[in-house]
Amino acid sequence: MRKRLLDLVPVRSGEGHVTSLMFLYIFSTLTFYYILKPMRSSFFLKNLPSTKLPFAYILTAIFAGTLTTLVFKYSRRLSVVSLLTATNLVIVGTLFYFRSVMGRPIWYLPYVWFVYLQIVSVLQVAQFWLLAGYIYDNRQAKRIYGLLGAGAIAGSIAGSFVPAFLSKTLSTDMKLLIAAGICFVLIALAQIAWRYRRPEADEPGAGRKQEESQDRLVDLLRLVFGSRHLALMVLLVCLTLIASQIAEWQVNNALDRSYRDLGQDKENLIDQFWGRFYFWTNILGITLQLTVTGFVVSRLGIGAAIVFLPGGLLLASIGVFLAPSLSTTALALGSNNVFRYSINRAGFELLYLPLSPAVRKKLKLFVDVFVDRLGRAIAALVILTFNNLRSTSAAAILLTVTSVGVCLALRKAYVNAFREQLARREVDLAEIQRYVTDPQSLRLLADALDSPHERQILYSLRLLQSARRVDGAGKLLPLLKHASPHVREQAVRTLPALPGNYGQAAEELLKDPSELVRQAAAEYICSVDPAQTADRLRGLLDHKEIDVRVAAARCVASLPSAGLQMTQDYVRGLLSVQGPAAVQARTAGAHLAALLPARESVGLLRELLGDLAPEVVAGAMRAGARAGQLDLVFDVVQKLSERRLRGDARDALLTYGQRITGSLGDILADTGHSLKLRREIPWVLARIPTLRSADILLDNLGAQDPLLRYRVVKALNRLHETKHELPPARPVIAERIYSETRAYYEALALWQPFADKRSSASARLLESALREKMDQDLEIIFRLLGLQYRQKDIYFAYSALKGSRSDRRAAAIEFLDNLLQKNLKSLILPLLEEPSAERLIDMASRIFGIPPYTREEALRKILERPDVWLKACALHEIGDERITALSDLCRTFSGATDLVVRETAEWALKRVA
Repeated sequence: MRKRLLDLVPVRSGEGHVTSLMFLYIFSTLTFYYILKPMRSSFFLKNLPSTKLPFAYILTAIFAGTLTTLVFKYSRRLSVVSLLTATNLVIVGTLFYFRSVMGRPIWYLPYVWFVYLQIVSVLQVAQFWLLAGYIYDNRQAKRIYGLLGAGAIAGSIAGSFVPAFLSKTLSTDMKLLIAAGICFVLIALAQIAWRYRRPEADEPGAGRKQEESQDRLVDLLRLVFGSRHLALMVLLVCLTLIASQIAEWQVNNALDRSYRDLGQDKENLIDQFWGRFYFWTNILGITLQLTVTGFVVSRLGIGAAIVFLPGGLLLASIGVFLAPSLSTTALALGSNNVFRYSINRAGFELLYLPLSPAVRKKLKLFVDVFVDRLGRAIAALVILTFNNLRSTSAAAILLTVTSVGVCLALRKAYVNAFREQLARREVDLAEIQRYVTDPQSLRLLADALDSPHERQILYSLRLLQSARRVDGAGKLLPLLKHASPHVREQAVRTLPALPGNYGQAAEELLKDPSELVRQAAAEYICSVDPAQTADRLRGLLDHKEIDVRVAAARCVASLPSAGLQMTQDYVRGLLSVQGPAAVQARTAGAHLAALLPARESVGLLRELLGDLAPEVVAGAMRAGARAGQLDLVFDVVQKLSERRLRGDARDALLTYGQRITGSLGDILADTGHSLKLRREIPWVLARIPTLRSADILLDNLGAQDPLLRYRVVKALNRLHETKHELPPARPVIAERIYSETRAYYEALALWQPFADKRSSASARLLESALREKMDQDLEIIFRLLGLQYRQKDIYFAYSALKGSRSDRRAAAIEFLDNLLQKNLKSLILPLLEEPSAERLIDMASRIFGIPPYTREEALRKILERPDVWLKACALHEIGDERITALSDLCRTFSGATDLVVRETAEWALKRVA
């Protein structure tokens, strides 16, 4: 039971601590707000009549969003944790200020307090999500943000409990002190959670600069009103926002009238009323969300879901019009709060499906920045115009009737927009499960299966596989006989989305000419009834048709938990198959062999790793890796040298994961292994982001082979990009930067004797090879700098230096001049700034002791280096120029192991003889 409950929590290993902190943070934030929120109205109505509230709404519309934006804009130089700390300290200070002045007759104080609480609520919630954005990446956010949302709901219930049931025992001063204490808790939670930030958070304000939208209001207006779907969405939000603001004023007006003659008790009673109101509406909202929302969306559809809010407000507003009282106004606002954050939210989320992520983000920005303020201001003007319960309820009735009409129009616009996006194949597969749950959307997907275009059908099938609960058998089953094997395969894989058992239809496809269709059919047959899976698999493995047995074998490999006891008889039976299906049978046998006990499995898989068919070898490697057979690691590593098997070998080694980093490190460091094999190891280590991988790569930074050394550095860059803390700061990186810089200067000194443009063709070839060597040395220098400084900054600087624009090159040099430490600056900047090769060579002589070389000295030095291409070019130059003084070197390299070097040396030796 405990395991099942843990499985429901979307938190993976290593995320529990920080997610607990973030859960407590949003819980505390909403607790803080809902303790103070009732005091917003109670303090205002204690000092001013409800007829003055519209002015507070207007002030809120003007200042709340503006001040919040200014806070973020002018705090860019602060890190997020510093911003959160400073904000909470300022809030604590202001709370103590309000605590000291609330008893004084200051006419503007109720307005300031009202606007202040709105600003604080927006600011604190926005800063929480800002912090969450620095801690979680996009994939984590999709899993965890729902859990954090539950923390927000729990916090709102806990916060509203305080004024609801403790107002008689807790004074206003005490509530303000509790709120201040929560701010200190938030500071502590932020400081601890910040330690779990992602690497890019280390640059103060950098993330916020990127996240801030550059869209102007006119661009957002053009976007919204350029689409009927978007315009109707915005209109619906605006109308319901105005109606809900009117409903809130009506409650405050009724409270003001009901408690007018209660004197000092008025503030406490209003505070208590709002506390209980928020407490029960929050509980009802979450209850409705958990029990009714899913049913409404899946059975009644998007049209019903979005009409609940305006429909509920309409009925309640009619009640206020007929019998204006505190109870009817509370019912109107309660229906707004309950439906807005449950059924309406779910329905409104569905309306975002036809929108791309970029448009979705812009629309939400437009609603938050513009529509929210506009709605508050319009509501205030309506209230000032009518100024009584019956008149304002009439206005609310008009607004909600219009909203219902917009909902009906929006339903049609949604269908058209969704249909157009399906035709353009722009529905986001990652979002389909979240958004496509209503029957109308599912029906649109099913209707798309009638398309004459294969790509459109395949696209719709993949969407249906993700959506599930599709009643579209009439559209799907005919596709099982489609002319395209790809359509037939995807149609079979969509069968689990249908209610019911279609095993008989799938069994007919076991004889399909396409292997993929047969495998999909076998998987469906064996998974449709979990209780019968083992028996069905056994029956298919004993089938007389070899194609069916192969499909069943692949199915067994994909369902290791099916409970089928595997034996060697099944495996040997597949390995002994002859004829056209032999390769497929042996490949399937490899997958089954991995399910045998280790003592039997290893021998069979090793035998298959020597098979002549690459498909069989690839299958054996992948199967052994999935089974975790470490005895086969060395055999798999050897396949990295074979081009046609390299990709499968890489995938298999990555499946083993960090368990094999030690073995990979031994092979990388062992010069007894071929260079061709050792050069492939860094690629694998780069994709196993552990400290052990980083240490192994650092230990091999000084590899003699230039290509191997280059790949080691690239692998370290990949590790650093994946995990900012890898590799750890080690002296070997700085030492390698020094060595590579020296290598650049030495290559420059070797290049100089061959730089004459009037040289022979062989000299020009050698000059070109040396220049390529210098370019590679410079790239390695910058890649190593990327391990010590912010990698993106170094990359942009390097790109500017290699580009053709002089202004960007100058800016990059200036940037590096300010960034690099003095000892590095004096070595690297001259390479970028000094146009004279003679001066650089003179500098190399002074700093590194590298002398200027004559032509023959340079050739001798090149032949001492491990670079085989430079050796071949140097030997060609010796032979072409008939340099007899170097004939001994030609004789030496005529016995080289490298074919190109050996043949070039033999040719040169004949020329100088």
